Amino acid sequence: MSYEVRTDSAEFRLTGVPYAVSSSAIADFIFDGRPLVYFVPAPGVTRPYESQWQGGLSRQQGFSASYSVSRPVSTTRRQTSQQAKPLEASPFGLFWGAVAKKEVMVSFSHGQSQKKEATTGDRWQQPEPKESGKQSAWDKSIDAQDQQQASPWNHPPERDSNVSEGMQSVDLYGSIKWKSPAYIHPQQPLNFSFEEREYEPQANGSVFFQIGAFDEETAAVPIDSKRRFTFQSNRAEDQPVILPWGFGQKARDESVTGNYGGETDPNIIVKPEPEQPEIRESYLLMNIITTVVLPARTPIELPSMEISLDIDSFSWSFTGQLWGASNIALVEPDENGPKQIEVDINGWKWVFIVERYSTDRRFGDERYTLYGSSRTQLLAAPYAPQRSKSNSANLNAKQAITEELANTGFTATYPDLSDYSTPDWIMPGGSFSYQNQTAMQVVAKIATTAGSVIIPSRDNDQVSIQPRYPASPWHWNTATMDKIVPASMVISLSANWRPEQAYNAVYVSGTNAGVAVNVKRTGSSGDNPAPDILEDWLTETQVNTERGRNELAKGGHQSITTIEIPLTDTNTAPGLIEPGMLVEVQDTLLGESGNWQALCLATSISASGVGNVVQSVELERHY
Repeated sequence: MSYEVRTDSAEFRLTGVPYAVSSSAIADFIFDGRPLVYFVPAPGVTRPYESQWQGGLSRQQGFSASYSVSRPVSTTRRQTSQQAKPLEASPFGLFWGAVAKKEVMVSFSHGQSQKKEATTGDRWQQPEPKESGKQSAWDKSIDAQDQQQASPWNHPPERDSNVSEGMQSVDLYGSIKWKSPAYIHPQQPLNFSFEEREYEPQANGSVFFQIGAFDEETAAVPIDSKRRFTFQSNRAEDQPVILPWGFGQKARDESVTGNYGGETDPNIIVKPEPEQPEIRESYLLMNIITTVVLPARTPIELPSMEISLDIDSFSWSFTGQLWGASNIALVEPDENGPKQIEVDINGWKWVFIVERYSTDRRFGDERYTLYGSSRTQLLAAPYAPQRSKSNSANLNAKQAITEELANTGFTATYPDLSDYSTPDWIMPGGSFSYQNQTAMQVVAKIATTAGSVIIPSRDNDQVSIQPRYPASPWHWNTATMDKIVPASMVISLSANWRPEQAYNAVYVSGTNAGVAVNVKRTGSSGDNPAPDILEDWLTETQVNTERGRNELAKGGHQSITTIEIPLTDTNTAPGLIEPGMLVEVQDTLLGESGNWQALCLATSISASGVGNVVQSVELERHY
């Protein structure tokens, strides 16, 4: 084969003496194709490799030589080698002495080198004997003996599978005691002795491993496999009971007396009749408006303001105009949070939190618009934190509201002066749960579940939870009203017709727990049902019925009538009309036929700088 020139760096060290062929152990080369290479027999753990010689002998690396003038070389001398390329004469060629003639035609095969070259650093040498094939001290001398060994785990229970009779004379009165086949740690201390040597298993021995607890055999106990009965408590379920004759009353026996006296009626709070306003041809009112900053009660002047509340909101809203930079500094928030102001209009007081304000500056005029809410806004975002909760035990609805208002300073009331009041019911464990809700959001959801609304207090930390419809619309003509407004006090009146479906039945049910109640309007066939109501917290018949009644009360032919009346003081009827109140508007010219009843949905009080105060009331009137 042809000689391959090395591409990496090479170092030649010449001593200046002619090249002398070493002893016969050094191999001569025959350039007649691929050289014959015979390698040393490989040890038991090595593999044979085949390589080509390219580098010089390692023993020549230790020589050092310096360049000298080479002796003249005859350019006409031609040397032939078998299958070698003729050398071209070069005036700058360097040769390492003359080659002996005996090497021209000599060919030989490589054999095993002498031992003295084993230490010369040649890479082809006898490696050090190593047990590289040894992998582990464990061998396969242990015989496999566990193929038929029964595992101590998963022992089936003892059964008399071969007994044909139901009873047999073996331990008739014994009790079946199933013992766990799991491994039981020994109680006494365990001692392990380790020696500093490898583990050597016995050559012909067998090793058995057994883990678990093994008890002595016990006598079989008869088992009656023919019939088995289990007894348990049935699931408690509150089924709805519908009485066609209405609510029953406890019978009272007037003729029976005893040592403890006769029966007496319970203390029933009767809703008082509303105060009848004085009807005049003209009304002369003197409005008194005062506004102070709390807690120092620093007076501020508001040229105009508006206070409003609707039946679906939980806080009063406030908007007012303020003049001058010196006044705005009194209501700006400080390190203690937002400022609070108290507004008094004809004796009706409100306390508001100034949440934000806007500026409108012009040449010679600097105005500010204040925006605020009543203190119940502190129970909602962004003032109240969001929480998550889930009850594991039974919980009353009113108890849940009390827990939500705990440590807030707020309380809840449940008026019972109307024909209906917000019921209290039990929510089973696991049914009352919520995530990332503020206290007001939870209280509002509980109230909505029962068909109630939240009416916030004007100047106290209190909320009133009452039915949306204190009385059903079809009973308003006989129900006790909260306010009476004579037609002579009405400044303006406008109405928008808003017909709704006259549903007479609705299906109200819980989801994961509770009962299902089909609420039907009394005296109807229930042939026009409303969409079903399915919620998690509807868990008792009483609350489901009250929710269904309020849903049916929303339907029917109706109009939204807005009237404007003056805001009289606290001692003069009708006074302030708040959402959730039942209002009767009387038209004395038409007599009783001109009177009509409605539910107050929203209230708005506007006060101007000249002392003019107008109360706008939005009423839901049914026909």
